[in-house]
Amino acid sequence: MIEKLEALLNTSAPKINFTNKQVDFMLKNIGNTNPYIRDNLVYTLFATGFMNSAFTLVQQKHIIDYFFNNDLLFKDILEPQSDYVLIRSFSALLGAIILECDDDACILNDNQRQELFKWSIQYLKLENDYRSFVTDKGWAHAIAHGSDFLGSSLSHTKFHLTNVNDLFITLQKVINRLETPFLDIEEARLASALKLGVQAENMSVEDFIKGIQYVDKELWQQYDAAILNTCYRLNAWIHILHHWLIFFSNDTKIKTIPKQKLDYYYNKMGYNF
Repeated sequence: MIEKLEALLNTSAPKINFTNKQVDFMLKNIGNTNPYIRDNLVYTLFATGFMNSAFTLVQQKHIIDYFFNNDLLFKDILEPQSDYVLIRSFSALLGAIILECDDDACILNDNQRQELFKWSIQYLKLENDYRSFVTDKGWAHAIAHGSDFLGSSLSHTKFHLTNVNDLFITLQKVINRLETPFLDIEEARLASALKLGVQAENMSVEDFIKGIQYVDKELWQQYDAAILNTCYRLNAWIHILHHWLIFFSNDTKIKTIPKQKLDYYYNKMGYNF
């Protein structure tokens, strides 16, 4: 089967076709501990298949039903670190692919769509395995992949958020679980997800600014220079603010807020500028 999937990946044909057995193999290997199978083959072929309409309608429905019916996204999510993070993390990427395809071609019914929107927030709220690159198993990177999933929700043309506070409470929870610094630019992926929501006008500028004010206040209230994890958390927040400053560099109203927060941070830390 690996050889057949490699042939699909490397073909020069203008359009590829999947057998049902190939689709089933891909679904069952979303979280394979072999990074070549999981990332290079399975994830890449899912992305290619959806982006190029290479799956039949029956296969497409089977993939979506499998995603919903097999608890992939929340598999042992409250348990200690384990290989199940690979299933969760790469299922988050599959969720992002499905939503992006749905935004173009409406492949979901409304109940499924709303469920994915809800799950994209809930997943980040619950995920506690913060490993990025795992020796011999490749990228887990659950927070980054969860951020990509959230970004696909927030940028979707049919996304509607009834409680913006919940989104920033989730962001605060992600940061507050840090016991060591992020290692692989997870802050950029988190910042990008919320940026997409603002750019798609699924989140108002006013609500975005209120959310920044809320998270900033919460992190400063817990900050204690003698307690390392509070330093790591504040530092992650500073990185997110930096990314927003760049992402919204042409939006005077928005960029003023992260700049104010960053100015306060540097003054508080004794930097002269």
